[in-house]
Amino acid sequence: MFKKKEKTEKAPKNKKVRTMKVGTHKKSVLLLWVVLLTSTSFGVYKNFTAIDTHTVHEKEIIQLRLNDTNGIENFVKNFAKAYYSWNTSKEKIEARTTEISKYLTKELQDLNADTIRTDIPTSATVTNVLVWNVEQSGTNDFTVAYEVDQQVKEGEQTQEVTENYTVTVHVDKDGAMVITQ
Repeated sequence: MFKKKEKTEKAPKNKKVRTMKVGTHKKSVLLLWVVLLTSTSFGVYKNFTAIDTHTVHEKEIIQLRLNDTNGIENFVKNFAKAYYSWNTSKEKIEARTTEISKYLTKELQDLNADTIRTDIPTSATVTNVLVWNVEQSGTNDFTVAYEVDQQVKEGEQTQEVTENYTVTVHVDKDGAMVITQ
């Protein structure tokens, strides 16, 4: 009645690889073409309507004026040794006054005329002068910061004193120097 069928081997079917077909009529492709064309046309429009600008390249030339400050340093050291050293004898005071007149303006000489008198019992000698800084504060003016080490003698007592000071030195075109402040 029932007959058994023999199984026959079937050949496997070749499945086709699905490929996506992109045509020019798909909505996404049309949208991308529209974006490309509008951006290109906008770029061309901006290029033709751009304001003509010319870039100016400015060059600023800074001339560095190097000044040899050794002369100023030595001037201030010599001034400090003369100004901060004094004795109570009349001859020494007059010698000091003539010595510092080489360094100070007339106004500063008038201000310092009575700073050291014979009735003051102290005397001082400068042991060391260190110039810390020389800065140009004007065309021909220099601000000098320096330190003075002194031995101040009052009677039999001797005291070591270290102080810092600042002066302004004016240098004219001939190289002559004078303290203005």
